[in-house]
Amino acid sequence: MSFPELRAYFPHTAEQIYLNHAAISPFSVPVVQALHSYIEQRHLTEIENYYSFQPVLQATRERLGALLHTASERIAFSPNTSSGLAVLATGLSWQPGDRILLNALEFPSNVYPFENLRRLGVEIDYVQPRNHYLALEDFEAALTPRTRLLSISQVQFLTGQRMPLRALGQLCKQNQTWLSVDGIQALGATSLSVEALGIDFVSSGSHKWLMGPAGAGFIYVSERLQAQMHPAIAGWLSVTDEWNLLDYQLNFRADARCFETGTLNFMGIAGLHAALGVFAEAGFDQIEAHILSLTGYLQKAGQELGLKCITPVDPAERLGILTFELEPERAAALHATLTAARIESSLREGRYLRFSPHFYNTQAELAQVVELIRQAL
Repeated sequence: MSFPELRAYFPHTAEQIYLNHAAISPFSVPVVQALHSYIEQRHLTEIENYYSFQPVLQATRERLGALLHTASERIAFSPNTSSGLAVLATGLSWQPGDRILLNALEFPSNVYPFENLRRLGVEIDYVQPRNHYLALEDFEAALTPRTRLLSISQVQFLTGQRMPLRALGQLCKQNQTWLSVDGIQALGATSLSVEALGIDFVSSGSHKWLMGPAGAGFIYVSERLQAQMHPAIAGWLSVTDEWNLLDYQLNFRADARCFETGTLNFMGIAGLHAALGVFAEAGFDQIEAHILSLTGYLQKAGQELGLKCITPVDPAERLGILTFELEPERAAALHATLTAARIESSLREGRYLRFSPHFYNTQAELAQVVELIRQAL
């Protein structure tokens, strides 16, 4: 389907210009229909739908596997990005003096699960940005022989910088360091080839760029990494024979589902399954190209108005997030002006005005935004 045809899935466009997908996305018509269908089933017809829902679970795993260019057996569901990263943090065996490499621009979801390991004697190192930019050579310099894990966002939530995952994967391989990726600010605006890039772990929710419900997240675990992990939490779904209820043999599943503990968020997964179907109609190559054209247009227009953009100009180093830095009072006033005009954006850290268009947005919408900003300045 073309983008104008897909835009019909988003009726809110008749009333507002929504440019805040880096915070949370609207539901498409297919997602709403899937949620209604699930609720109606539980309300009126097949109330005990555990067995009949299993094909949807498997189909969703397969769609997530396609998103990450990997086998569905490497996918497990989780509530959100934080929970998924906690699976990684608690699943490895840590020794005093082990090190984890992060950076000083990360969203807290990709920080606190690892900071919590300091009590075990693990050291946390932070790469510092250079004028909002995270340089590859600084990651290379920060790796040590004791660095067991590098965890990083595919796209940074504040600056919109898209990280060089292929180069980071090569550095990690050379240093015998695991590479973990927080994918929530990229997946849906693009896909991710985890095996080709040397990525060992991915965690993401689905309520941002994937346009699914909150609480329907997932993880990817490479076979190599899983062999070095032990689930910190065991539940009845973690084992090979979950329906042999009174035979308490703790035999963990061989695939990533060993990290699924109990009954899953079926309703959220029903919505995620439908959301992934919309992306299949659009195609990720086309989605990424369109989003880059939108952020490129807005970046150029904003700079022509004298706004300071902290997002990299190079299309290879950005994706769907575009952020301008202003004085706090000016940022708050401009954000309020946009909100009053039913243009949704984000104000972050008091001085950063962040825009995040998706595939159904248009350049005509952005032209309206630019004109309003011009009038307000």
